Amino acid sequence: LFPMPRPDQLSAFYQNYHAAGSFEAKAEKKIFRASRRIRPLMLLTKGRRFLDVGGSIGTAAEAARRLGFEASSIELDEAAVEKGRELFPDGKHVVGVIDDLPTDEKFDLIFLAEIIEHVIDPEGLARSVFDRLGTGGIVFLTTPDASHFRRPRDFMTWKSVKPPEHLTLFTRKGLRALFAKAGFSPIFFKPHVKPGARMIARRPRA
Repeated sequence: LFPMPRPDQLSAFYQNYHAAGSFEAKAEKKIFRASRRIRPLMLLTKGRRFLDVGGSIGTAAEAARRLGFEASSIELDEAAVEKGRELFPDGKHVVGVIDDLPTDEKFDLIFLAEIIEHVIDPEGLARSVFDRLGTGGIVFLTTPDASHFRRPRDFMTWKSVKPPEHLTLFTRKGLRALFAKAGFSPIFFKPHVKPGARMIARRPRA
C-alpha cells in the first residue's frame, strides 16, 4: 500500500477492530483450531514459552496454555485485551505491539497468524520476532499467499487486497527472503490448498 498510514492512524483503526463480543461466541472453536496448529509445533521445540502476536482476545494463547505452555498474548485492541483477561485469566494479555516487550524476554514459540500483512514495517517485525525468540525457537506464520495457484489472475480482485487492513502482500519467495535476512534458518512452508502461506522458521541454535 502506498502511502502507508502513520502508526497513530493504524492504532486508532484497530481499536474495537475485533468486535470482541462476537469473538467471544466463537472462542472455544478458535481455541480448538489453534490447538490443532500448536500441537505439531510442540515437536519442534522443547521450550514451553509461547507468545501470540496480534492475539485478539487471546484464544491461541489459551490453547497453548491448555497444552502446557507459559502463554502470553499481545494485541493493539484494548477492548479485545480486556475481554481476553476476563475470559482467560490464567494467561498473560498485554496491550501493545511486540516491540513493547523487553528484548530480554524470550520465547520458544511465537505465533504470527494473519499479522504480517497488517504492519507498516514487515522487515522490522521479522527482526523483532527473531530478537524475542530464544536460541532454537521457532515462529509459525500465516498470511495470504500472492503466489498461490488459486489466487485470482486479476490481482486487484483478490479478496486479500483490502487496504488499509492489508498493507503488504507476500509470495512465499518474498517471505523466505525477508525472514532469511532477519537471520532465520531453516525456513519451510506447509502445503495449503487455499491461497494462504503457512511458514515455520527457526532462530538457529548457533
